[in-house]
Amino acid sequence: MSIRKSTLEMLSNFSVLVVEDDDVARVMIKQGLKEYFASYYDAKDGLEGLEIFKKHRVDIIVADIHLPKLNGFEMIKEIFTLKPAQPFIVVTSYDTDQNIVSSIHNGAFSFLRKPLDIQDLQTAILLSLSKKINQKQIHLSSSITIDTNKEIIYQDGEPIFLTQTNNKIFWLLCYNINRVVSYDMIEDYVYYGESVNKSTIHTAILRIKKQLKDVNIENVSNTGYIIKI
Repeated sequence: MSIRKSTLEMLSNFSVLVVEDDDVARVMIKQGLKEYFASYYDAKDGLEGLEIFKKHRVDIIVADIHLPKLNGFEMIKEIFTLKPAQPFIVVTSYDTDQNIVSSIHNGAFSFLRKPLDIQDLQTAILLSLSKKINQKQIHLSSSITIDTNKEIIYQDGEPIFLTQTNNKIFWLLCYNINRVVSYDMIEDYVYYGESVNKSTIHTAILRIKKQLKDVNIENVSNTGYIIKI
C-alpha cells in the first residue's frame, strides 16, 4: 500500500541529504523524495556528503555504507562530532550481519537493503523524523526560544536574525547544548576547515551574546564554548 501524499507532506519543513555513489539508485531516490522536502541535496561520495552537510541545514541523511573517499560510517562519524543527534538511515546491497551490527553501533535509525523499495525508505524517513515533527520549541532563557526544526530563533515570541557566520556558530552550539564545542569544531563547521584566530571567534561570540542577551554561553578556557540550559 502506498503512503498517502498528505502523510508525505509532513516532510515539507525538512531537508534531506542522500549520499549514494550508484547513479541509477541516486536518481531513483531523488524521484521518490525530492518533491516532498523543503530542500534536497545529494552527493556521490562521503567526502562530498560531509561538505554538503557543513554548508546546509540537514534534518535527515540517507547514506550507502560503501562510498568512495569516505565510507558511510566514516562520514557519519565526522558529522556526529558536530551534530551528535543527527538522524541517518543506512542503505546497502551488502546486507551482512556485520553491516547490520555496525549500523546499530554507529547510531543508524534504520537499515534498508538494496534493491531499495522507495516506500520503505519514505516510511523509514517519516519514522526517523517523528520526534522532530512533534518536537516542541526549546527555551534557552526567559526571552529566547529556538525552533530546532526550522532553525529559527525567537526573542519574546518574535523571530530574530543573526549574521550568516554568527548563525552557524550559534546553531553549532545548539546542536551540542550542555556539551563543549571546541575551536576546532567551529573552524571545521563554520569556516570549512580554514584556520582562524581565536579572537575572531571570540568577537563573533560576543556579538551573539549581545544580541541574545540572556542566553548562557560560556567560554571554556583554551578549549571552546558551551551553551548551558
